[in-house]
Parts: sequence; structure tokens; C-alpha cells
Amino acid sequence: MKTHWKVLITIGTFVLFILVIAGIVLLVEKIAVVPFMGNKVAVIPIKGDITLESCGGSIFGTYQCARASKIKKSLKEADKDPTVKAVVLDINSGGGSVVASRELMQAVKNTSKPVVACIREVGASGAYYVATGADKIIADRNSLTGSIGVIMTIEHYYGLYQKLGINVTVIKAGKGKDIGSPYREMTEGEKEELKEMLDEIYKDFVSNVAKNRNLSFSYVENLSDGSIYLGSKAKRVGLIDELGGIDDAIRLAAEMGGIEGEPVIKGEEAREKISILDLFTRYEDIGLKWAE
Repeated sequence: MKTHWKVLITIGTFVLFILVIAGIVLLVEKIAVVPFMGNKVAVIPIKGDITLESCGGSIFGTYQCARASKIKKSLKEADKDPTVKAVVLDINSGGGSVVASRELMQAVKNTSKPVVACIREVGASGAYYVATGADKIIADRNSLTGSIGVIMTIEHYYGLYQKLGINVTVIKAGKGKDIGSPYREMTEGEKEELKEMLDEIYKDFVSNVAKNRNLSFSYVENLSDGSIYLGSKAKRVGLIDELGGIDDAIRLAAEMGGIEGEPVIKGEEAREKISILDLFTRYEDIGLKWAE
């Protein structure tokens, strides 16, 4: 009987020893990611058109877009998360609406933690504007960036309507109420009025890029004719800081955030869904956008 109890005690001790070791291993793993040991880099995607509203849709699905409110929410969450030490903006966008791009740029600037913008294939126009709010900008040597400018597209149908025998009667109160109407030709005065608006927006764009990049207004203005630059040239003229990819951006962000060793990547889904037929079914509404 005594031998039997000795065997049971020995087995119990061994099992307890294994459980203690397992508990220590799990505890160590958890300690590695507790708030005071934070070592995360939040990667926030900015893909597709930058917009204030949700993506448009068609019978084939929704278009890919970067909704400003969702990205701003992701930035705030990363800023408040004690385990996150830096942020990387994963950019692949040709731009978007004026107000949405400006709001995002300001949200990036207001982020208290280090932010690195990584331009992948494209980071132009409004998307580049957003990137300038970051502490550093990285792009591949063959990335497309720049395109600093503003464009307004107004479609007119009056020629087609005349051919089809369709008449449109507009009743208005206010001389400029139907400016940009697709049912009639614009006057030279109306074109000039809209051009003055674009010039003002363009001036704000150039001014903010110059301030964010620590460049003079006149220098940025000389680069801001709507031209697109490869990453290699963008670095030479001061529009970006370094050449590299997403891994380089994460490495730099980790260094700036004081992370020692390999950082933990915290991914954020801050974009709308995309249809596989987007490129074939997209319809552009009349609107004001950064040049694309």
C-alpha cells in the first residue's frame, strides 16, 4: 500500500511540475505584449479613392475607397493604444476629394505617435497630401507620387440632348444657381469664377505641402504643375525622405517609436470593399478632386 501511494505522489509531483512550467511559458508570452511592454506598429491602409462618404456602388458591388472617418478612427485608436508605439500608413491611392484629403492630412499631423507614410504603387494628389502629414515618407523608386494640383470635371449633355430632341427647362432664383449645369454651355464668366476657386484651393494645397515638408512655397509651387514623379526623383526634389518598401517603413517606424527588437504588426482594415469589376464599371460623378 505504501508503495502505491509513493507512485501516486511521484506522478502527481511530476504533473504539477509540468503544469508549473507550462504556466511560466504562457505568462512570459503574455508579459511580452502587456501595455507597459508595448512593441506594436499599427499599419493602417489608405487604398483607393479618398472620400468623406462610403463607396459608391453598382450591380457588380462596391468600389474601393478610403473613407476618411474610418481612417481617422483607426488613427485615434492607435494613438490611444498603449501597446502601439508607432504608425505606418500603407498608401496605394491616386487621391480623392479635397476636404476628405485635408481632414486626413490634419488627422495624421495630430497623431502624437511617430507616423511613417509608405507609398506603394501610387501615392499621388490627395493621397500625397495625406502623406505629407506624416513624420517621414518612404516610397519605392518606381512608385508614382506628386501630382500636386486640383481639377474639376463637369460633364455636359446639352449637345446630345439637342440631337435627341430633349428639352430641359431650368427655373432658378439666383444668377449662379445652375453654374456647371450639364444642360447648357458655361459662360466665360462662370469658367473664370470656378477657376478662381480652384486657384485658392491649389494655393492652400501648395502651402500645406511646403509647410509639412519644410520647403519654401515658391520651391513647391515650381514642382506643383500636376506632374507625377517616380519615387527616385521625388526623393531628389525633397517630396519624400527615403526609398524603400513596407518593411522599411515598419522598421523606421519601430526605430522612431523606440521599439527594440522585432515589432509586432497591428493591422487595421480601414478601407471599403472592392469589386473585381471596378475598373470596368466605375462611373465618375461630377465633383471636385485633387488632380489624379
